[in-house]
Formats: sequence, structure tokens, C-alpha cells
Amino acid sequence: MLDRAGEAQRPVVTLAAPKAVPLFTSGREAFRAAAAHERDFGRYGLWLPVFMALGVALAVAVPFNPNGWALAAVVGLAGALTAVARRRSALVSLAGPSAALSACALGALLLVLEASLVGTPMLEWPQSATLEGTVTASEAKGTGRRRIIVRVEESTLRGAVPTAVRLTVAADKAPPVGARIRTKARLFPLHGPAIPGGYDGARRLYFDGIGASGYTYGAPTVLTLPGRFHGPALVHRVRDGIEARLSEAMDAKTASVAAALLVGRRGAMSPQDTEALRASGLGHILAISGLHMALVAGSVFAAVRLLLALVPGFALSQPIRKWAALAGLLAATVYLVLSGGAVATVRAYVMLSIALLAILADRPALSMRTVAIAAVVVMVMDPVSVVEPGFQMSFLAVVALVGAYEWWAGRRGNRTSGFVRTVVGFVVGLAATSLIAGIATGPVAAYHFHRVAPLGLVANLAAMPILTFVAMPAGVISLLLMPFGLEGPFLSAMALGLQGILAVAHTVAGWSSGWGTVGAIPAASALLFAGGVLWLAIFTAWWRLFGFVAVAAGLALAPFGPRYDVMVSDDGKTIAARAPDGRLAIQGKRDGFAAQTMLKADGTPPQANAGAGGLCDPLGCTLPLNTGHLAITLKSSALAEDCQLADVVVTRHAVDRCAAPLLIDRRQLRRRGAVAAKHTPGGWEVVHARPRGSTRPWHVRAYVER
Repeated sequence: MLDRAGEAQRPVVTLAAPKAVPLFTSGREAFRAAAAHERDFGRYGLWLPVFMALGVALAVAVPFNPNGWALAAVVGLAGALTAVARRRSALVSLAGPSAALSACALGALLLVLEASLVGTPMLEWPQSATLEGTVTASEAKGTGRRRIIVRVEESTLRGAVPTAVRLTVAADKAPPVGARIRTKARLFPLHGPAIPGGYDGARRLYFDGIGASGYTYGAPTVLTLPGRFHGPALVHRVRDGIEARLSEAMDAKTASVAAALLVGRRGAMSPQDTEALRASGLGHILAISGLHMALVAGSVFAAVRLLLALVPGFALSQPIRKWAALAGLLAATVYLVLSGGAVATVRAYVMLSIALLAILADRPALSMRTVAIAAVVVMVMDPVSVVEPGFQMSFLAVVALVGAYEWWAGRRGNRTSGFVRTVVGFVVGLAATSLIAGIATGPVAAYHFHRVAPLGLVANLAAMPILTFVAMPAGVISLLLMPFGLEGPFLSAMALGLQGILAVAHTVAGWSSGWGTVGAIPAASALLFAGGVLWLAIFTAWWRLFGFVAVAAGLALAPFGPRYDVMVSDDGKTIAARAPDGRLAIQGKRDGFAAQTMLKADGTPPQANAGAGGLCDPLGCTLPLNTGHLAITLKSSALAEDCQLADVVVTRHAVDRCAAPLLIDRRQLRRRGAVAAKHTPGGWEVVHARPRGSTRPWHVRAYVER
């Protein structure tokens, strides 16, 4: 068309209003896009170790022994379904759930296999016996004592005979590792949790092959000494030699910390120093783990790479970075052997080895995939470690740090240069690392230990540079120079560094004294928080932000942990009762492990005084309660009166009938372990450490003395 001026007229285009996209449809598309993003970047596979760990935890928690053949069938069938579903579009939605089910069943199967391979019969009652066996481990335990592990070969024990036992012996009478000995010993069954829901030390020892503990009568008789080239004996002699050098060059307090760092022996440390390190948030330096492995291997890696770089021809023609990685791997292996090979150390070694092998394969040294592989390897080696605090805290910390690093690596910010950049980067990096690791592990630590380190960031900022740049490098160099007798100056430097770290620990612990104990928190709180951290760190799409919802829910539940009015240890020797003033009154060894666990679970600082103790006579004791009193009956002749007058009766006798509203007797303690009870308007709510009818092999009947 032409207008009046003869020019072509532009067509008029009417733009229709955009169609409204339904909220549900747009949300669904957003989720599909996020799911595709995670699939393209391989993030779903990183959840398989998480489901394996869940399977292990479930296999530990159930009151019966899972059937290995049934679990193997589930692993096979679910795995086959996953393979088929990934190849057929009609079944692709089943691939994820079936893979998760297969991984979960695999974790449970690993625990069953571990129990069948390394589990041990458990001693059922105290007895004295003559033992013959081989000493497999030895460590200082306080002043003048050593704790040895003896693999039992012959014995006069009645009933179940453990694979190995743990014995305390005078330090000057302790036999060497590898020696075959004969000794008369007093042995006791292993204790379960001190309170319901508490840490079960008997379970850990069961999977270590240890079924009883006790002490020797006098000096063991050495039947045969280990051969000159006996591997464990040789390593033990080297560790003894290192510990002796440390004792010669340092004072006892500093030498004990140095021995913990270099050879993994913490038995000689004073309780005051150990408590100060834990209360200040520096307790992690006592466990030879990722930090120590990284410092040892990293120091060797950097030194070797620097030395090789000084030879231009060699540096230009050879992959010196890979040579340095091999040297670091060798150093880490030697350190693993010297440190005693504890579970935490093995876990750190596996992760570091994978990172160094990645350098050799020209792959990223540290990624979430590296962490996932390390977790799988550790679970295959020691499945039950999944329910141990060390596994949970170390992997949560690493996952959170790697996730934060991956997020930060994708961002660009202003950068300084030169010396300022180095200093600022180090300080910010150290603060961020301590903060992220502390936040990621804090609620889990609170769940297991009923405490947090409120000033942990301050302590780590002050102490970690000393450990990183002074104490550990000096210690590594001293180990290298010990065969030549040239370690003196470096041990002196290490001693100065450790003195500074201990000073920081005691100072910060003093500042936060009395307000680090948080009491018991619900298991759901720790699970939600840990799940939220994993969600935030593993996923990379926008829906990772849902992790904050889980974290917030976990924190919101934390204050609602159980608080009991009566707690009784599994041997009946330690009893706590809530007095009218609201505090727990303790009857028994007030500074013992059980009493301190009860106080911390109730939110009372360990050093704080408990409520007024009980009144005792030859027939028994009484403890005050809000609703009356608790009677501890020692003599059976007092049972009838106590049952008539007391609100709660605790006795080490077996009782058929009692009129008291709550009775805790010998039979109940033996069958179900520690007991806790809370008074409600409807009566007493009772919780036991062991489920009714439990058949787990580490749930032996507690021994209760009359």
C-alpha cells in the first residue's frame, strides 16, 4: 500500500499480550532444569556414599542382626534395575531410587561382613584367668602404667573367649609388642553407653576384636620375644625411640603433646591439657587426621619440588610436580605407619593418597569426587566407623570446605597483589576454613559430646599458624634428622610452638569456661543439619538453597533434647537424680566418666558442682527428688521399706515385686543397660540404652555387682 505521499506504508503489527505461565508449570520447569544441570555435572553420583553411610547406620541401629544373604539379594536386584532403567526411557525415573536402595543395602551388607570377619565373642561376667597370647599393641596410660592389647591364644576363661583383651600393666613390667606372654589377669565385661543414646564404646571395641578389659596380676611372663624383623615390633620400637627423644628434648607436658602429633600416642597427656584443647576448639589437633597428613605430605611435596626446580635442565625435561607428589605420598605412608594407623589417620591417608594420585593422573587434586571416593574406601575398610564421631565430623568438614571452595572458584572478585594479597589471603583463608569447618561440625559435635567450643574460631586463628608454620614443620624435619642425631634444634623449635598452642588453649578455655556445655540434643536435629550441609555442598543448581531450610530446622530442634530426672549407669554404680533445686544430685564417683556424661547431657558444665549428694547408711542411700525421694537399696533387708516409702527404687538386687512407682533393679540393668526416666503427670517415662530383645553381639548383659 502507498500513502498520500506515495511512500510505502509500513504494516501495523499488533503485539499480543504474553500468555501467563502458570506458577506450577514454571516451577516444574525450573526443577527440571536444575535436575538436568545436576545430572550433566555428575552430582547425583556423589550421593551414593551418603546412602551407603545411611545403610551402615541403619544396620547398626536395628535391634537384630541383618541377614547378609537378603542384603546381597537387594544389592543385586536393585543394581540390575538401575542398569535397566538407565537404558529405557520408560523406566528412567526408577534409576535414582533403585541406585539409592542398592547403595543403602550395600552399606548394611558391609557392616554384616565386618562383623563376621573381625567381630569377637564378648566376656559375659568378671573372672580371673590365666592367658597366653601375643601382644599386638602398647601405649602409655597415665603415669607409671601402660595399656596393652593381647591376642588370646590359650586361656582358662569360662564361657565365651574373646579374640583379644585390653589389659593395664605397670609401665616397667610391660612386655614388648610382638612378644608371646603368659599372665594372670582380672577381666571385666565391656561397658555399654553410660546413658541411653550415649556413645557405645563396647561396639567400637567389638569391631576391633577386643571383647574384655582388665588388669594383670604382677608382671607378665615373656615366653618368646619377637623376631628382629617382626614388622609390628619394629614399628613399635621406632615409635618408642621417637617418644624417648621427645622426652629428652622437652618437658613432660610438651613432650606428651609432641608424641600425640608425631606418633599418635596420647596416653601420657595430662587431663588438664586435653580438656583445655577440647574446650577451646583445638581438640582436633590431637587426632592425626587430614590436617597433619596435609602438613607432612605438603611439606615434603613443597621441599622436593623446590629442590628439583633448582636444577633447570631437570625441571624443564621432567614432570617435577609428579615427582614431588610421589615423595609426598611416600612421606604420608611413613607417617601413617609411625602414627599407629588409627581409624582417623587411615581415613586421612586415603583421602590424601587419592588427591596425590590425581596429580599423577593430571586430574584435579581435590574435588567432591575425591571426597566421595575416599568415603567409599573408608567404609569398605571399616564400615562401623560411619557411626563414630570422627568419621562424621571429618567428612562433614571436608565436604563443606570443598563445596565452599567450588562455589568461590566460580566467582570473581577484586584482587590485591603482592605481599598484601598473600597476607590478606592467608588470614581470610584461615578464618574462613576454621569458620566453615566449625559450623559444619558444631551441631554433630554437640550431639555426640553435648558441648561446643564457643570461642573455637578465636583459638584456631591464634594457634593454627603456630602449628602450621612452626610446630609441625619442625617436627617433620626432626623426624628426618633423628637417624643422624641432628634433631635437637628443631625439637626445641617444636617445643616452643607447642607451648604457645597450649597457652592459647588454656587461655581461650578459661574465657569460655562454663558456657560451652549445651546438653543433649535430639538425633533428628543432628540429622537435619548434616543433611542440609550435604545438600548445600553437593548440589550446584539453585535448589541447593533448600539446604538452608534443613540446617535451620536442625538448629530449631536443638534446644528440645531430652532432659531426664533419673539416670542410672549400666553397672548401677552411678545414679543421678534431679533435686528440688533443679540440679542433678550424683551418687557414685562424681568425677567418673558416667557421672560427667550425665552432667553434660543435662547441660551442666563438667567442672560445675552438682546438687547435694545423697544420705547413706549401711542399708542404702537416698537422693532428693522434686516429687519425693529416690532410694538406693544396698541390703535386701531394706527393700520392703524402700518400696513402700520411696518414689524411685534403684537396687542391684533382683526384685520380683515393689510398690514404688518406678523400680530399676538388677534384671533391668543387665538386660537393657543404662536407664533414664522423666517424671510426667501421667507417671514415669523410661528409656533404656538397649532395645528390648536386642540380639546384637556387642549388646552383652551388663554385669551388676550386688
